[in-house]
Parts: sequence; structure tokens; C-alpha cells
Amino acid sequence: MTSTEQEIRRGAPARAGAPRTAPARTGARRPSAPAVDRTATRPSTARTRPAEASAAKPARVRRPMSRKQRAPFVLLVVGLLCGGLISLLLLNTVLNRDSFTQNTLREETAQLQRENEALRQANAKKEQPAQLARDAELQGEKWDPTVGSIEVGQDR
Repeated sequence: MTSTEQEIRRGAPARAGAPRTAPARTGARRPSAPAVDRTATRPSTARTRPAEASAAKPARVRRPMSRKQRAPFVLLVVGLLCGGLISLLLLNTVLNRDSFTQNTLREETAQLQRENEALRQANAKKEQPAQLARDAELQGEKWDPTVGSIEVGQDR
């Protein structure tokens, strides 16, 4: 087989000739393919010849699905849906309870931080030199300007 024959089989245009084009498609059938009347060639059914149909092949009886076959599946699906719903409700309840606990702990932490800051400020005020001198005088200590130190009461 030559390359030209291969090209023609693949639908490629011939080298020397004009390019081949497909015929325009219209709604009509090709003359080489006669129209087939499917109703005329349909084989006869069991209604017209019951003896032949029953002899050739036993009739298959189609049973509708009974409710007994569907019931376990339906109960399984409903049970799974109910179990999922209950588990989601329990999870939501636990998360909400933890959320309330978390909010309570945040409020307690904020209150303790405020108290801690107030105690730090009070301690800082008591450590100032003027406050230390006043507290010493209240306890009976005297200041000696010659020594430059505070004497602790020797009465004890």
C-alpha cells in the first residue's frame, strides 16, 4: 500500500487532486440505506401467540418490592439520622457549657488582674521616701540629723 492510498483511507486529500469534502448533510436519508419500518418488522409478542411464547421461554414474574424488604433499610437510615442529630445536640450543649465556663474564668481573671494592679500601686506608694518617713515617725522612730540615719526606738 502506498502513502497515497493510506492518505485516501484516512480522509486526507490526495496530493495531486483537489481536496475531498464530505457531502452536505440534509434531512433526507442516503439512497443506499433504505428506510426501515420498525413496526412492520417487529416480532410478534406474547399477546398474539400465547402458546409459542410460553413454550419458548418461561414468563418472568416481576414482584414489586415488598415493605418488609424496605423496612430494615428505612429504620437503619432513620436511626442513623436520629443518632447523628442527638450527637450534634450533645456536642453543641457541651461546647456551650464550656463557653460559659470560659467566660466566667475570663471575668475572674480580669478581676484578679485589676486587684493585682491596685496592690502594686499601693505598694509603690508605701515605698516612696516621704511615706517611709511618715510611717517611721508614727512608729516612734526619730531622725537624727547628725548621723543621717533613722534610729530605731531603744526602749525595747
